[in-house]
Amino acid sequence: MSSGAATPTPRRRTYALLLACAVASLCPRLAPAQWKDFIPVPYENHAFIDTYSSYERDSASGGYDDVTWHDTFLRQRLTLQSLGYSYSPRFMQYQVAVSGAATEEGYDSSAIKDDGWEYGGAFEYDARLFFLPEHPYNLQLFASRYEPMFKQQAATRHDSVADTYGTLLRYRRKPYFFNASFIDTTLDSSGSSSNVKRLGLDGEYFKRFGNGYEVSMNGAVKPSWYDDSEGLQGTSEEYLLGNFVNLKRVRLNSSISQNSFEEDQDPDQSYDADQFQWWEMMSVYLPMGFRTNLTYRYHDNESTVANAWQPERKFSDDGNNVQLDVIHRLYDSLDTTYRLLHDSRNSAGGETTLLGQSLSVDYNKRIPRGRFATGLSLGRSDTDNTGFADIVNDPYIATAVPGTFALRQQNVDQQSIVVFLKSPLPPFDTILLVEGVHYQTNTSIEPFEIQVFGLPAEFVIPGTYDFFVSYSLLGGDFELRTDTLGTNVTFELFDDLLTPFFRYLALRSDVLSGQFPGIPVDSNAYATGLLVHYGPLRARGEYQYLDWEVNPRRAWKTELQYVGSIDRATNAYGTASYLNTHYLGGQGIYYSDEYEEETVTTSGNLTRQLPFRNMSVSIGGSYSHIQGLVESNAWSVSSAFVWHIGKVDLSIGLSAYGADSSSGQSLTTDRDHELFYVSLRRQLL
Repeated sequence: MSSGAATPTPRRRTYALLLACAVASLCPRLAPAQWKDFIPVPYENHAFIDTYSSYERDSASGGYDDVTWHDTFLRQRLTLQSLGYSYSPRFMQYQVAVSGAATEEGYDSSAIKDDGWEYGGAFEYDARLFFLPEHPYNLQLFASRYEPMFKQQAATRHDSVADTYGTLLRYRRKPYFFNASFIDTTLDSSGSSSNVKRLGLDGEYFKRFGNGYEVSMNGAVKPSWYDDSEGLQGTSEEYLLGNFVNLKRVRLNSSISQNSFEEDQDPDQSYDADQFQWWEMMSVYLPMGFRTNLTYRYHDNESTVANAWQPERKFSDDGNNVQLDVIHRLYDSLDTTYRLLHDSRNSAGGETTLLGQSLSVDYNKRIPRGRFATGLSLGRSDTDNTGFADIVNDPYIATAVPGTFALRQQNVDQQSIVVFLKSPLPPFDTILLVEGVHYQTNTSIEPFEIQVFGLPAEFVIPGTYDFFVSYSLLGGDFELRTDTLGTNVTFELFDDLLTPFFRYLALRSDVLSGQFPGIPVDSNAYATGLLVHYGPLRARGEYQYLDWEVNPRRAWKTELQYVGSIDRATNAYGTASYLNTHYLGGQGIYYSDEYEEETVTTSGNLTRQLPFRNMSVSIGGSYSHIQGLVESNAWSVSSAFVWHIGKVDLSIGLSAYGADSSSGQSLTTDRDHELFYVSLRRQLL
């Protein structure tokens, strides 16, 4: 940690000078008697003093290194804030805050030498100028410097400094809307640094005519550039163009988008991806309750992965999809849908074409104190495959860790699977995960499952993250026909108090010619259960059975949820679920032993307003347990006490989380983290 007050960098001084020049350039040449009109006039001035104290501990074992560290941190900060205007509140408004801080920190780590207590200072500021804030067109310039403390992200030191500057331009006058922005953020922490530059341009034209017709067009361009001191360099580009035309009986939606990024860590590690999407949908409302939707999709996706321990791998996938839906509604009870689908995909190693038809009928009818619903669906599809196809950057958004997600395709080449984590932390890069260290591939079932039980040390577990998976399908030259039959029945009884349900789906596949890489699907899937809804309580019990030679299994699933107010001052949320899956063992080339997998998850939060004025307390926590091919546990607890009294704000918090995992095929890992803090703010002015 550097001692003494931090001084502005040359780039900051340059930006401050440009900011002043921009203000001066907007001021017209006035007579000497009028220049005083532009002297800033404050309408609010404030002064705050903040104190923050924390004790943080982190311990991680397994993986590549065992590291334990302790951190005691004290901080006192004085902030002066002014809000005002120049010439007129309608011409320019400003917000300026300047802070000086003194810090003391005692840091002890098993990975580095203990230097004892360190003392330092910090200089922070936040300056914003708003030009023509009440006009349809307005401009905002801002620059800030602060020392963030990312709670529950286990930053090994509190000496992080973030510098941000940028500009925002907005235009709002019907039917035109436009936004432009540029933001540059640099984060320095413990001898390392990262930088992210973002440029954003987006606009929209929207017009509603007197006869009810509507026309809308929108577009966006969002490039960004990022790097860090560890050698990472990357660029990301996002382009979007869309339109909407509503002629009442005819509606057209269109969109074209392209997302690409290039990322290099060192000469042996890189990741490039390029995704192009074109989508069109036209809806036509016809007489006698008929409606048609015609949809066209085109995609062209490419990805290249290179690292030091595996050869370079390239994935490509482009294709066309045309879908026609003919929908008919009879009164408010019977909906009938006919679907015709043609899909073709091309990869570097093969081509796949699918032609399918389906018919579904859904009946929904009110009954005394409830509702009855049932449905029936029939379908047939023919697939013609040559070689092998690639799946590029298949997204699995908001996935719980520890947790499991199943791939969306069957007959996957296990050796081709690559899993990426989209980092939610600066510089928001894409991180290649390592099998056996961060995740395990369960190949004993079909489709394969990715069981994520660990992440790099800077990410909190348990948590929710976004993943992208690329892989290749097993090759073969074949023609395959698949028939489907499905039905469902649901009763809502006693005003939604009890809802029993039943679902059935049958799949039958026949190889018409060639050699299919695997076993054609011949399965029956059953599910039955009961939903209970009583006030703030919701409960679900479900039994599932899959009869399939490749992956037969049965499962029990229960869920319980409470959301509501216990009394006028107490709000509560709680949920618990249990899933027991018994895999009965596959046959033939998919032979596997029987085993069971159990998943238990619980979470809850309680918030209460205490009898004393402006005082509240909250406590929450979560726990998850997975027992199967991989055994993992993850837990978290947090509590906070907040008191607002006059010009004083007091916050006291305690939080902790932990995770461990083990299996016969991966490393054993163990991680726990605790944080206790006290924060006090006193308004002086």
